[in-house]
Amino acid sequence: MEIERLDEADAVAVDREQADDQGVAPPETRDQQAYRAEYRATVEAAYTWDAAALELRQAWEAHETKWPSPEDADRDGDRSLNPEANAEVERGCGQIREIAENVITPAMRAIESEDSDRHLIGLEHCLKGMDRIKEKIADAVRYKGRAPEEALETLKDVVRFTFCYSEERYTSGVIEDCQRLLDRGFQPFDRLNSWQAEQYKGVNSRWRDPESGLLFEVQFHTRASFEAKQLTHAAYERLRDPATSDVERDELQEFQRKASAEIPIPPNVSDIEDYSPEQRRG
Repeated sequence: MEIERLDEADAVAVDREQADDQGVAPPETRDQQAYRAEYRATVEAAYTWDAAALELRQAWEAHETKWPSPEDADRDGDRSLNPEANAEVERGCGQIREIAENVITPAMRAIESEDSDRHLIGLEHCLKGMDRIKEKIADAVRYKGRAPEEALETLKDVVRFTFCYSEERYTSGVIEDCQRLLDRGFQPFDRLNSWQAEQYKGVNSRWRDPESGLLFEVQFHTRASFEAKQLTHAAYERLRDPATSDVERDELQEFQRKASAEIPIPPNVSDIEDYSPEQRRG
């Protein structure tokens, strides 16, 4: 170990001498400059977003005052499914929870530990709520003619995780973490880079646990894009509601566009490529 430390010190000294000869900053100075530039960019992006987020929250409060959320008494998933289907869905969710808690979550925490420059957020919500699952399944049964078990298998985000990065580290971090997922044996299913979209910013991907076959979602965000997603979630839900009027729908879409436009774009984010299940098989 002592020899390795001496070798590293000698290498730095050689690099410093070479840098002096060539009239450029030595390695440690370049590192400091890069750090300061990255820190300054991160602070500026955070300040810009925080100011915009305050205005967006106020805009949403005004929207809710103008368009009060209608009361909906039939939001309980138990009342949306017949007893047999309800029991079947609960059994399936129990199996999913077991796989998520014992297999996928420990693997995701292990991946998180490999890089301190980003972290998992919202881990306590990695399993979608039971009532919401039942509502979605009831819709699939009612409107698409699917069996409850089939409908459960087609849900995209029953199990979901979110990594959060700084803007400067975002692109390289996403690419590296996707490779870590591959190294853990998870099979890529699809990936969508939405950083050029008008109403949502981020990268969403799905992966399959090879042993159980369970699909789970991994989202990749910056702090601003994640907070924008949270801010616009209620608008997104109203847009999905067929009872929402066309006039309100226009305002909701404009609100989402405004929120999305305020999010700082990470450098080189177009390097993160999309792929579909068909492309993976091809």
